[in-house]
Amino acid sequence: MAPLISKLGGGIKPSATLRLMEEVSSLEKEYGFKIIDLTSGQPDRGPTEDVLAALFEGGKLSRYGPVQGDPELREILSGVINKEIGVRYDPQDIAITVGAKGGLDILMRVLLEPGESMGIMTPFWVTYPESVKIAYGIPCFLGSDGGLRPNPEKLRREIEAKNIKVLLYSSPCNPSGVVYTKDELEEIAKIVKEKDIWVIADEIYNKFLFDGKKHESILSIEGMRDNAILVDGPSKRLGVPGWRLGYVAGPSEVIKALTKLQGHVNSGTSRPAQYAMRVAYTSQKAKEATDDMRQRYERNRNIFVKGLNEIDGISCIKPEGAFYAFPSIDNFFGSKYEFAGKEFPIRSSVDFRNFLLRKAQVAGVEGAPFGMDSHIRFSLATGEENIVNALNYINHAMKELHL
Repeated sequence: MAPLISKLGGGIKPSATLRLMEEVSSLEKEYGFKIIDLTSGQPDRGPTEDVLAALFEGGKLSRYGPVQGDPELREILSGVINKEIGVRYDPQDIAITVGAKGGLDILMRVLLEPGESMGIMTPFWVTYPESVKIAYGIPCFLGSDGGLRPNPEKLRREIEAKNIKVLLYSSPCNPSGVVYTKDELEEIAKIVKEKDIWVIADEIYNKFLFDGKKHESILSIEGMRDNAILVDGPSKRLGVPGWRLGYVAGPSEVIKALTKLQGHVNSGTSRPAQYAMRVAYTSQKAKEATDDMRQRYERNRNIFVKGLNEIDGISCIKPEGAFYAFPSIDNFFGSKYEFAGKEFPIRSSVDFRNFLLRKAQVAGVEGAPFGMDSHIRFSLATGEENIVNALNYINHAMKELHL
């Protein structure tokens, strides 16, 4: 009999988005058809040539660097944050992390004692609750209104009832595409200050805003510097998720504690990638590439959401940012379909996801890991041809459902 692994190791759920990439590949091999993959949480283009050249040059930095991150990059990020949300952070109050995910992971351990509660706005990114569990905290899910927007009065009641110590949300939101308004953020800020709790703002999609919307940040609200923490990074805006870079900006005591922990967890982020980011955050080519992605994804949104809403039984709010569509599909629970000589029922978002994989050859991510089993997430970060074809295939497949 082999020794047992820990309850934590056995109980953590795999990332639904990353796991599904493997399932898509397996299904393609088994049945010999090509699947349109709309699961990806990453842009469909990579860094510009000047940024790649800087990465190559940065390859000479082969020794350990500062755990908190490259000083020059932190200086640049101080200016970026000030320009984008109107708040000036000293470079000493910024830490470069191994992806935004790595920053969130360490933040949980900095802010939570075992058994304390983290309030997560619903719907949420799949990693949020698991990162809380890794820190031995308790993830508590805070409901949204019917339009997937924050409901301040409901939020206040739930924060009190669940004794929340830290509040976490993303805006633009992954998976819904909802962008929090200034009024909504001011109401949340009031609650945070009244209850004297922490709030983490995940703003990694803030360069993907549609219809001329302006990004608003809770950190720019007067009096929030002591309670608010920003998580961001270049993965989405610059098309470099594989480089594993993110950053955290916040109160000095938080950044100092995060840096100490990071020194033991991973010794800091890749130095060549940090060197390349000095160029990326100041590059006109990179800025133009980001805006090109935003425009293409907005066109994809317009096509895809309009098409989804024309399918009987599907309802999809119009995403205001990020690059996802998050339609409700629970009207089809109770339906059935045939595949490979067998009949399959649809009782959950996983079942609906499998239906689309098998009958439409389109891959989306089930809504359950995002906190809403009634929905499914599709990525818009792909070519327009894929969006158009996916709609046609979904529309055709829906005709094969029956009670």
